[in-house]
Amino acid sequence: MMLILYHSGLTTCSKQVRHCLREKGLSYESRFVELSSFQNLNPAYLKLNPNGVVPTLVHDGAPIINSFCINEYIEDAFPEPPLLPADLKERARARYWAWKADEVHPSLARLTYAKFMLGTIDAFSEDDKAVMLEATPMPELKLRWRAVTQGGWPPEEMNRAYDNLLFALNRMEEELETRGPWLAGAAVSLGDISMAAIVHRTFEVDPARIARADFPMINDWWDRLMARPAAKYVYTPGLEETPIMPRTKSIAGITEKAFSAGAT
Repeated sequence: MMLILYHSGLTTCSKQVRHCLREKGLSYESRFVELSSFQNLNPAYLKLNPNGVVPTLVHDGAPIINSFCINEYIEDAFPEPPLLPADLKERARARYWAWKADEVHPSLARLTYAKFMLGTIDAFSEDDKAVMLEATPMPELKLRWRAVTQGGWPPEEMNRAYDNLLFALNRMEEELETRGPWLAGAAVSLGDISMAAIVHRTFEVDPARIARADFPMINDWWDRLMARPAAKYVYTPGLEETPIMPRTKSIAGITEKAFSAGAT
């Protein structure tokens, strides 16, 4: 059995799969894809993941993409210890929250790009911006990058992104209060793992939006989760962050090179 994970450390979707693998106690080869150097747009990586995003799990030579699908695959392929409850109603709740994290992610990504990318995109040349847009496969990501290169989103779109995020967080707070201690009941599940990445990114983007006074149940849940060895490892900055190929300042250059570590 060979597991290789292409990921970007503390990016939202990468955290979800790294966390799942760690909770399962599975060994894997870590291959860090450096997004700031656009290694995800390298042709060798695009052969593994045509969407040009992270993460990608390669199991015995076969790539699996999309963090929601990857974690379901891991649960099916390695059922012990379980991360989906035996009770079917609780299992549905776990899957709902895993899906909810996937559903709210585009809104949170918009907030993330607005906070962290608007100040750095000016460092790119116009040629590099053009190459970046041309090389990005997914239409949604093209729109996101185009917005960043043009100064961001109008206020009504940013407000809509916050509304989507806060709706999810308010539902989560209610769920933990009425059905806790975890999102699917008595045990940690894929739902907790998926939403942990959303909560963590919210803390980074706008911590005041998720203050303990407003979301006491989520903050208590977060503290319990971070006491678990798997979560503590995954959410520690700097781990598993050795790039799989040399850094470059040129987006055009990165799309012409092969992985120095090789692609499976």
